[in-house]
Amino acid sequence: MDKEVNEILGNLYKDVKNYDQRINYHADIFIGGCNFEVFINDFPVFKYYGPGNGAITTSIPINSAILNKGQQTWKIKVFPIHNIKEINGKTISNVSPTIQEGARVEIDIEGVRFKESGGIEENFGKVLKFEAPLKKDPQNGSNIFADAGKPYIEYSGTFQADVPYQIEGWNNSEDLTKIDSNTLKQKILKEYQKFHGWLQNRDLNKIALSKLNAKKEEAQALFYDKNINDEYISSFIKMWGQEGLEMQPLENYKMGIYGNGKIVTLIDTIDGGSPLWGNYEVNKNKYKHNTYLLYFHIPKGKTELEVIR
Repeated sequence: MDKEVNEILGNLYKDVKNYDQRINYHADIFIGGCNFEVFINDFPVFKYYGPGNGAITTSIPINSAILNKGQQTWKIKVFPIHNIKEINGKTISNVSPTIQEGARVEIDIEGVRFKESGGIEENFGKVLKFEAPLKKDPQNGSNIFADAGKPYIEYSGTFQADVPYQIEGWNNSEDLTKIDSNTLKQKILKEYQKFHGWLQNRDLNKIALSKLNAKKEEAQALFYDKNINDEYISSFIKMWGQEGLEMQPLENYKMGIYGNGKIVTLIDTIDGGSPLWGNYEVNKNKYKHNTYLLYFHIPKGKTELEVIR
């Protein structure tokens, strides 16, 4: 099985162009006291739904959402915190009515070139620095979130990315908003059911073939070399071919449409993740779970959904 997966996905790096001009853009995120979603070119690159204690600081590679050189868009959707609890065996999501005063939202985007041996070879500097506005609390003079008390707020803007590639992505994909919503929901559910069965049966070849075109684009966007390609193969086999995986029922989901109406996925209505997930045992009566994110589009001139990311 592993040999066949290597034959399908093991040569992605050979088609990567302009490797010597590579620039990897990262979104450095610091967000606390709220739930949020971060988008690049209307593609979700990071999200968090859960308790608002503390803050999240992370750096997210975003080249996979950048299809060509030029002006790009960014957007952050900010929501009140979700308190997710288990009550009588059921997962309950309790949403606060408004965004709290302690919320903070910051995002920087910068471009770097990594050395093949590791570390940064060149830093191209920040192309975006954004901090959501604060204001003084009239009672004690402390800084509080300027948009506190609202049920939702959105920040957005643009930045320049000088990537040395152009990939098709969803540029010319069919407009999914023109498809009847019930019909589209049945189409995407069918795809998820297909992957659900493949994951349960560890049918890695079918999964690899379905993801091949998307991974070719990601390999270019992330400038795969042989080492990165080999690391990807190992993580793919471990994640998508998890031994002892018990897939859970597809339930509690809704459609999410992104990419300016050209990308569709299913979203878990409780935690904002994916409804495609399964458990596996790590020790006696101790389990972990894998969650599988998939995004689909309909290529121009076609009628069926295909994996795009």
